[in-house]
Parts: sequence; C-alpha cells; structure tokens
Amino acid sequence: RLQAMLDGMCLATTVVEALEEVQAYAYMRTLYSKKPDVYYGTLLAKPAKLLPVVYTPTVGEACQQFGKLPFQRRGCYISLNDRGNIKRVLEEYAAAELSPGPDGRYICDCIVFSDGGRFLGLGDLGTWGMGIPIGKLDLYTVCAGVNPHRTMPVIIDEGCSDAAGNTDKVVVRDHELYTGMKQDRKKHTSEAGTVVNSAYYGTNSLIGEFMQAAADVFGKQCLLQFEDFNSNDAFPLLAEYRDKFLTYNDDIQGSAAVAVAALMGSIKLRKPACKDLVGELGSQTFLFHGAGSAKLGTLKLLSQEAGVPKSKLFVTNSSGVIWRTKHGNEGSFRNGEQKEFAQVGKPWYYTSTLVDAIDNIKPSCVIGAVGVNPGCFDQKVVDALVRVNGSERPSLFALSNPRDKAEITARDAYTWSNGRVIY
Repeated sequence: RLQAMLDGMCLATTVVEALEEVQAYAYMRTLYSKKPDVYYGTLLAKPAKLLPVVYTPTVGEACQQFGKLPFQRRGCYISLNDRGNIKRVLEEYAAAELSPGPDGRYICDCIVFSDGGRFLGLGDLGTWGMGIPIGKLDLYTVCAGVNPHRTMPVIIDEGCSDAAGNTDKVVVRDHELYTGMKQDRKKHTSEAGTVVNSAYYGTNSLIGEFMQAAADVFGKQCLLQFEDFNSNDAFPLLAEYRDKFLTYNDDIQGSAAVAVAALMGSIKLRKPACKDLVGELGSQTFLFHGAGSAKLGTLKLLSQEAGVPKSKLFVTNSSGVIWRTKHGNEGSFRNGEQKEFAQVGKPWYYTSTLVDAIDNIKPSCVIGAVGVNPGCFDQKVVDALVRVNGSERPSLFALSNPRDKAEITARDAYTWSNGRVIY
C-alpha cells in the first residue's frame, strides 16, 4: 500500500517536475527506482537542498527504518553463508546491474562496503545500513562525477547486535522484516586486547575473500572503500589491506582530510595573512571529545602529515582525557590507536568535566564527535573555550551526526560566544 502511494506521488519525468514534487527521502528513493537519470539530474540541480535529503543528516533515520521501507532492489548483500562463493555472488550482481566493457569484464569503478557495525552515531544497524553505501555513492556521482552505473553499494552481513547494540535501542535484527542474518556477531579479543569480529581475520577472512573476489571480477583498479566499520576492526583491516588493494577507509582517512581542511580554514579566518596553514597547525592546541575512528584518523593526519606535536593533541573517551603511564602498561586507553595519543601521566582532571579539561589544556580548537551525547557542548563549555583563548577566536566543531546527535548547534555556538567561535 505504501509503495503504491509513493508510486502515485512520484510522477516526475523531468528534473523540473521532480523539483516541484520532491518531499523527502522516500520520494527520492522512489524517483531513483523509476527514473535514475531524472533522480541524478534533480540532485545536480539543487545539491545544497537535496543532498541532506538523500544523505546525512536524513540517511541516519532512514537506516533505522530501512527494512520497513518498500524500496526496490539496489545494492549487493554478502553474508557469512556466501563464504567460499563470494566471487560468484559478485559476478551474479554484475550480470544483473552492471555493463560489460570491451574485454567482456563487467565495469565497476568503486565499491563502498560496510558491515553496518557502527553507522554514524547510531551503532549496529546490520543490513539496514545499506542506505549509507547507497547515499555515499550518490554523493560521489553528484560531487565528483563518478558514473553511477559503474558503482556498487555492498553490505557485509556477519550478524547484528540486538536492540542494546544501537544508540536508540531500535529493534533491527529481531524485527520481522529484517532479512539479514539473525544472529549475534561472533567476536574475540585480539592480540591488541580489543574485541573484534572473528570472521574478518585469519586465513578464512570474510573481508579478505571479498576484496580478492572484487579485484578478480572487476580488476585491481576498482576502488574498495571501507565505510562505518567499528573502530576496533577499522584500523587493523585498513593496515592489513591498504597495500594489497586500491582501498581506503572513509571514516579514518576521508573524514580526517575534511576535518583538517576545515581546521586550516579556521586558521585562515583567524589569521587572513597566514601563508603556511599547515605549519600554523603546529602552533594550535587540539582537544578531541570522543575517540572513534574519525577522530583518531584526524589525530594521525595532524601528527604524521602536519607535524603537530602529540603534546598538543588531547583526546577523550568515556573515562575522560586519555592518559598512559610512561611505559604504556597502564592508562585509560582502550586500543592501540587511543594509546598512541594518550597523554603521558594521569592528569588530575582526566575524569572531571569538559570545562575542567578546557581550563587546564587551554585548547584553541575543540572537535566533538561523541555520537552519544547530543548537546554536550553547553554554554559553560563555550564560555570556558572563549575565556582561555583571550582575544583569539577559538574553533568549535560538532561532527556527530545525524543532526540530533550534534554536540552543539550553530545558533547556540554563535549566540553563547557572541560570534567569537569559528563553527
């Protein structure tokens, strides 16, 4: 019934008609299924208006309801049950959805794949997370001109947590319409002491088989993009495969590149005459509130590429400012990536409030991406940040999404700081 209603609403055959009809996410997905060229033309005509409809911030809520929405087929699902046969699965999908090149090989330039384990700030959504790879590829088409008919959104289905495994306690795996594997993810503790998905490691690695199969079917030039894997898996998997395939992790590397570019832009606002923005990063002090893969990736980029001393890079987890002993045998870190940026020695304020941390660290840039504590940058936090920076304008970034998970709104940031902060 809902599908019939959407079909009845979605009558556009041209971009002009689509712009007049467009309602929300469900409409745009229906438009894609009926008229793909009109769909992309509509996005291109009004990207500022419509990209937030088909991707963040709307896509987070859409993924929480994804299996209950009557959408036509799009995307390839690969489960544990396909182990040993993944190449054949990709070949079947390619035969149905892609076009062959002159040599007979099906053409795929980019695959965005995820296991649904940590979508945005929403937690484990399993196969309902297909909206993220779909939306990310649409973003590439509109912003970078990537041919949408030569792309593939993929979900790796290794199981899913129950409602306790996602932020809003949404019933996903146990919903009657959930079509993924209705089992918990099988995990173990790695040598690094972190809990990881067992199926992704060892000689029978599901990820390894998938990536090799993709390279065999589409060629080594096909980009294989990790998307929204849990941090404990994201870093070791990237380290394992980055030199073997054309691959990168969007959360660790892509988000980091955008965040650092924004930080450099804030320096330009603060010091318009500055000619060496990368060098100037080294004079800033950074406080990252949250220690997920995107934040740790940004810390690595600042440290390794911009040369920012680690003594100027502070990061928190749920225990407070992350610290370690001199020899690294004790501390509040939870994995090797957090340990790398842990402060040496336990600061007295490490379990105190964010205001205490700001008063003692005196950061010029505060970057939030906690995902589970919306509004945590309250007026006291903003007041402290403005106070410790004196006459200088501090930077305050709220990177958590969807929008209702953001640490602070632009309105509050500007109002409480009297326009001082760079948001």
